[in-house]
Amino acid sequence: MHGVRDQIEAKGAQLVFVGNGAPHMAKAFQEDYGITSQLFTDPSLAAYRALGLRKTGKILKALAAAPRAMMAGFFQGKTQGDAMQIGGVFVVDKRGDVVFAHKSDAAGDHPSTDAILAALERLPPTPAPAP
Repeated sequence: MHGVRDQIEAKGAQLVFVGNGAPHMAKAFQEDYGITSQLFTDPSLAAYRALGLRKTGKILKALAAAPRAMMAGFFQGKTQGDAMQIGGVFVVDKRGDVVFAHKSDAAGDHPSTDAILAALERLPPTPAPAP
C-alpha cells in the first residue's frame, strides 16, 4: 500500500492494517515501517477465519515471489506471528459489507493498486459534514 494511502483517503476511505503477531510485534512493525494508519493485531486469528483467509502450504510459491519483491525494494523482515497465515485485501463499506475481497493464495500474492482504487470508486460518496 506504499504510495497509495493519499489516494485511498482522497476517496473518503481509510487504510487499516491487521496482523497476527503479539501487540509488541505490531508496535515494532508500526515503528520499523513508519505506519501511521490504524493497525490492529489478532493473534487468535479469529478475524482471518471470519474473512475466510487460510493458512498456506505454498512455501515454494512464496519463495518464488521473493525476487520480484526485492527488485521492487521490499525485503522480508523478521517473521513474527503465524508465518503460515495468509492475508488479503478487503474494501468494506460503511455498513460493514465487503465490496472487494482479494484472498491471497500465498505470500506476495496481492491485488493491483488499480483494482483496489476501482473498488473504492464504486463506493457511494461520503456526504459532506453538516455546517
